[in-house]
Amino acid sequence: MAPARAQERSCLSPAHGACEPRKQAVEGSRMALDVRAFTAFERAAHDRIATAYAKHFAPLTALALKPLLDVAQITEGRQVLDVATGPGVAAAAAQARGAAVTGVDVAPGMVALAQRAYPKVEFKVAEVVALPFPDSAFDAVLCNFGLGHFPAPEVALAECVRVLAPGGVLAFSWWDQPVRQRVQGLFREAIAELGLPPPPEVPQGHDTMRFSDPEAFAGLLRGAALEGVQVVAHRTTYSMPNVEALWQAGMGGMAVTAAAIAAQDAATQSQAREVIARRAEAHRGPQGLEIPIAYFIGAGQKPSTSTS
Repeated sequence: MAPARAQERSCLSPAHGACEPRKQAVEGSRMALDVRAFTAFERAAHDRIATAYAKHFAPLTALALKPLLDVAQITEGRQVLDVATGPGVAAAAAQARGAAVTGVDVAPGMVALAQRAYPKVEFKVAEVVALPFPDSAFDAVLCNFGLGHFPAPEVALAECVRVLAPGGVLAFSWWDQPVRQRVQGLFREAIAELGLPPPPEVPQGHDTMRFSDPEAFAGLLRGAALEGVQVVAHRTTYSMPNVEALWQAGMGGMAVTAAAIAAQDAATQSQAREVIARRAEAHRGPQGLEIPIAYFIGAGQKPSTSTS
C-alpha cells in the first residue's frame, strides 16, 4: 500500500474534501489491494455478523477498554471520535466517563445496533478514509480493534489525525500475533491444518495481522506525524465455558479469518471445529477454557503547532 505523506494529510480542506495527493494515495493502495472491493466485503461481512459480534466477540474486545481510554485521556467534557465503532462498546465506555462521543463504522448494521444499544451516543455510517467531520474537531480519536480492517491504513491514519485537534491524542488497539492471541491463533491453525483455501469473497492482498508487529504499528503512527508514540503490549486471559463459546466468538467476530471456514461445506466446517476443540484443550482450566489474549495499544499526540 502506498503511504499517505504528511502533505497529503495537511492539504485536506476544512470542509473535509479530498485533495489530489490524497486521491493518489487511495489509488496507489489499490495496486496491492482492491480498496473498494475490500471495503464492500467489510461492510457486508460486518452487517451480517453484527448481532453475533455484539453477543459473542465484543466482550472479548472490551478487555482493552480501560487501558485504551486511559491512554487517550478520556475525561468529562472531551470531544471523542470512535472509528470502526462496531457495536459501540468503546464509544459507550467513553461516554460513561463524561465525554461527548461520536462513533462511526462502515457497516450500517453495526451502526444501527450500536444506536439502539447506546442512544446517548451519536453514531454515523462513514468510511475512515473519508470522515465527515471538519479539521481539528475532536480531542481524542479511538479505535478498538479496527485497525487491521482498514484497506488503506496510512490514508485512514491521515484522516484520523486531520480531525484530531492539535495536542489531541490518538489511541488504537490491535491484536498481537496469533501465537499469543489464541482466539485468532486457534482458528488460523485449524485453517492451516486442513489446508483451506483463501475465501473467494475476500479480496486478496490485505494483511490483517500487519500491525501485530509493534514496530510496524509504531511506524504507522509516526508516519502520521504523531509525537510521543508508544506501543504497549498487554496480555490477559479470557474465560469461556466451552468450545461452543469459542466457536461462536470466532465465527461471529473475526470476519476475515472466519470467512475461510464459513465458505466450506458443513462437513469441512465440522472438521475445523474439531481441530479447534482439540487444540483448545491446551487452555483447559478447572472452570472451562482460559484463552490467552494478547494485544497492543498504540498511541500518539498530534503536535500542538500542527495546522492540518
